[in-house]
Amino acid sequence: MARILISERPYVEELSTNKTRNLMVICERLFLPVQADASKLELARQIAQKLSEDPLVLLEMLQSEAVELLFELWEQREGSFALETNFNDLQQLRYLGFVHVEEDFIAINLEAEDMFYFLLKSHKSAEVMERYSRWEQVIFGMLFTYGILDVYYCYDIFVEVTGEKISYPEIERFLLIRIVFWRSGILLRNEKTKRLFMVSREVLDRNEVFDEWNEQQDLSFKEYTEDEYVALAMGNGVTGWPGVSEMFTYILEEIEDDRYKAMVIMKSIILMIQNGASYLDTVVKVSRLLDTEEEDEKLFYDCLKTVFYHTPIYGKKGHTLADLARKQEDVPFQVINGGKET
Repeated sequence: MARILISERPYVEELSTNKTRNLMVICERLFLPVQADASKLELARQIAQKLSEDPLVLLEMLQSEAVELLFELWEQREGSFALETNFNDLQQLRYLGFVHVEEDFIAINLEAEDMFYFLLKSHKSAEVMERYSRWEQVIFGMLFTYGILDVYYCYDIFVEVTGEKISYPEIERFLLIRIVFWRSGILLRNEKTKRLFMVSREVLDRNEVFDEWNEQQDLSFKEYTEDEYVALAMGNGVTGWPGVSEMFTYILEEIEDDRYKAMVIMKSIILMIQNGASYLDTVVKVSRLLDTEEEDEKLFYDCLKTVFYHTPIYGKKGHTLADLARKQEDVPFQVINGGKET
């Protein structure tokens, strides 16, 4: 546990305690000019000036969990605090100068509180942050579904499923500003086409996914509902697809009710399938994770096969093998001309 302290250090100075690279990234995400030889203090001044002139940008940058944690710290102001369980949220607050974090203490910056408390506490800001959180969940759901997504397609699907009346530049801006704090995905820009791609860190081979897409250009991205994307985001990439509940229950019983370990194994199975592993490879790898009794093998393979055929695959643009099998069944017979000419 770390002690909670108060820091009276000037806000700019607090910001400047970040690493130079982190300050440069934040400047880039705030669309500020960055000089390669700029000092940490110069970069911190740029960020502080931008946030003081346009504080609403904080509502786009900070995830709601980080803001809730900040309120908790502002109200508590003393005592002790668990750093490990709040690492990602603390990292966001640390980057933006709200707190200073060391191994044995966390210091709340008073000037930052004075500057931004009423903005972040207002009901209007809460509504805006709730909207952005929903955007984020839908986009995370897409990231878990497709692995890689051209942001133009992301925008089209996003508008279709949410009904949000926003422009493409707005969604690109949101991604560029918010992505700096995401650990699950990164943004890449194709220097030739200038198109922006959102990429999941769970994709094992980007080139392989792109190759599959190029081979299946007539296959469109499968669209899910807004609630389905959100459920997938909330489940960290695992949701109630056919077979998942039964497979999880089976795993849980096999490892003597260690719920966390069961979730890790379940997630590993899903990622194998999403990354295009064959059924045989999946069976072999899962068998190594679980010591399956002979009498339970049929149940095990039935569960695994159901999950295998109903999990969205990155290289199939979010389609499952069951989807593709149905599509194949729906293809009408084609009349082929033949016979001898007369």
